[in-house]
Amino acid sequence: MGWAAAYLGLVLALVVRVTGPDAPRRVPPPPSPTEPVRLVALHHATFFVLLLVAVPAEAALVGGVPGWRLAGLLLFAAGVALYRMGAVALGDAVSPFVEPAPGATLVTRGVYGAVRHPMYLGQACIAVGAPLTLGCRYALVVSAVALVVLALRIRLEEAALRRTYPEYTHYAAHAKRILPFVF
Repeated sequence: MGWAAAYLGLVLALVVRVTGPDAPRRVPPPPSPTEPVRLVALHHATFFVLLLVAVPAEAALVGGVPGWRLAGLLLFAAGVALYRMGAVALGDAVSPFVEPAPGATLVTRGVYGAVRHPMYLGQACIAVGAPLTLGCRYALVVSAVALVVLALRIRLEEAALRRTYPEYTHYAAHAKRILPFVF
């Protein structure tokens, strides 16, 4: 199997957005004064380093071990799918920031009916699945950092959502945080 080709295909599926020719270009609003910009930058930088530097470099320089590649590929693919479904469900409310965009409404439909943070669940699957797809062990250190950053971001985002949406407490009582039926 072409593990490198599958990896590249999933990275492209994650980062390339396909829109119609008449679709307006969406520019996110600037961060609010309370936005944890450093954490947001660390979040994006960690995933950039993981997917575009650490995993490819380890695969090229060290090679990969054969075990866990199929599991990694399935986890990586599931992560990309969850991430994309979460973004579609959010629609115009999707934002790179922790603080909700001004005028955005709380989304509780689609995958958000099962978990409160499907995009972060997808990113967690990607963080673990991507290195395993190419048999990379050392890059899992960057994955661990990515998971810690995601946990911090979830904590801050939940506080922001509680401040912004009075109905968030009711929603949080019914939808699990990140794992359906579990947590």
